[in-house]
Amino acid sequence: GETVVFGNSLGLVEALNKTTGKKIWTFKTKGAIYSSPVATSKAVILGSGDGSIYALNIKNGKQLWKVTTANAVLGSPILNENTVYIGGSDNSLRALDVNTGKEIWKFNGVEGTIVGKPLIYQGKLIFGSWGRHLYALDLKSGELLWKWNNGSANRMFSPAMATPVATKGIIYIAAPHRVLTAINSKTGETLWRNKEATVRESIGLSADSSLVYGKTMQDEIVAYKTEATDTGIAWKHHAGYGYEHTPSDLIEKNGKLFFGTKNGVVYVIDPKAKKNLWLHKIDNSMINTMNVIDEKNVLVSTMDGKVTLLRAQ
Repeated sequence: GETVVFGNSLGLVEALNKTTGKKIWTFKTKGAIYSSPVATSKAVILGSGDGSIYALNIKNGKQLWKVTTANAVLGSPILNENTVYIGGSDNSLRALDVNTGKEIWKFNGVEGTIVGKPLIYQGKLIFGSWGRHLYALDLKSGELLWKWNNGSANRMFSPAMATPVATKGIIYIAAPHRVLTAINSKTGETLWRNKEATVRESIGLSADSSLVYGKTMQDEIVAYKTEATDTGIAWKHHAGYGYEHTPSDLIEKNGKLFFGTKNGVVYVIDPKAKKNLWLHKIDNSMINTMNVIDEKNVLVSTMDGKVTLLRAQ
């Protein structure tokens, strides 16, 4: 709709008018907020470092319900019909009723903290943690269907910040060990792994799902065909952003591909022509979240607390 809602490291939730940027309301939690809220027509739902999950009235910011957990809630929520799914730091992922906050199920078998956003695909909830594994749960029951790891004992290589994408029965992730991995969505079996391009945590699907895009750690956007076997890099584009290590979703909208960098720059490229269309530097801090409204308008937040609406001319 017309409301932009976000949290900050001081625990403050703010709502702005999307057109003007004018503040509509604020709400204070008791802990830092490091994740992106999710919104319905009536409520905005988010987790806080104070260990609570909040649902706020999207019009006035009044608390609708609150669920308290044992530790910080740093994961981003995702919605499916009347259920919200969110992971925390208490080794759990919860499914809650959107309207009441009532617990539908809770999965307690997570190793490490959940800080990312789950993927809903083929009746499964798929997410990573700082405990080396990628998990697949049954969406309705919370039952563990499978879990995957990359074979490394080093937790710094965990797929915690690697937002998964999926198509054609295949899940793609790029964890910090700089390998793009294709996983069978039914079994959790590794189909192939490719480390040619040093893609790290930053991927996205093309609009037609024929390609998975990756942002390398040095200047290049690459594309791979979404196949069950490794066909290698389909193409490369030298975008010229320099050295890069920021986790960033690559989002295609109406023929334009959007992504952000650690230096506060939003890039937009034409993936078919393989050329830069425009870029805009917001500040010198990491691009944190991007919400691509359409091919001309994108909402961006940065690590130093700026929220910006960009519009291509």
